[in-house]
Amino acid sequence: MRIFTFFDACLRGDSPRHQPATTPGIAHCLCVIPATAGFGHRCEYVHLCAGDRHPAATSDQPEWWACMQGGLLVVDSETELAVLASGDVHTPEAGRAVEVQAVVDSVLVRAVPEAGAGSAGTAEFVAIDAGEADWAQQLHARGLNWAVCHHGALSLQWRASVRPDEVRTTYLQPGMAFAPEPGDDYCIDAILSGAGLLCCLQPPPASGAVPLPQAERKAA
Repeated sequence: MRIFTFFDACLRGDSPRHQPATTPGIAHCLCVIPATAGFGHRCEYVHLCAGDRHPAATSDQPEWWACMQGGLLVVDSETELAVLASGDVHTPEAGRAVEVQAVVDSVLVRAVPEAGAGSAGTAEFVAIDAGEADWAQQLHARGLNWAVCHHGALSLQWRASVRPDEVRTTYLQPGMAFAPEPGDDYCIDAILSGAGLLCCLQPPPASGAVPLPQAERKAA
């Protein structure tokens, strides 16, 4: 199991106080999951203050954006392309230059593919109530790459395949992400009902996939 946090990103020197954003044009960008993690893409948190308007150039390959909190407009000149509230996902047109405007203080997550990667997978917000014990199996069946705590708090317990007798526990708060290693046996439980995860899933097969129950919103 791998755990990623804002603190890790600051240690890597990705804090906007120390270097420019890794995505050209967007300010206050923090790379939480680096491209070197091996997922074929990186995960960036973009902090926007109310009224901020920044240019954004999407990559030439499919990426996705998710509004973690607040409210955002995606515009091309004065044409409104998307309105994102907390829990909404947007798949921008590849290679298109747009602007992102924050209606209120907001956090935007971007999954940006590496060169040569097919895509950054698909994104889905889910809400988990306390006592729902089978969420880990459902996420595993959907091909979970990683998930980040959206709101609330969750308990993550796992046994690594290399140490099956050792049970480890991590408490996830907003801004913390986890990525299962192959062979990990893990479970997720909400400490309070209504805790949320933003999940990055492997693209579904051509035949389609059964959606996760109680999913709040799915990628376009």
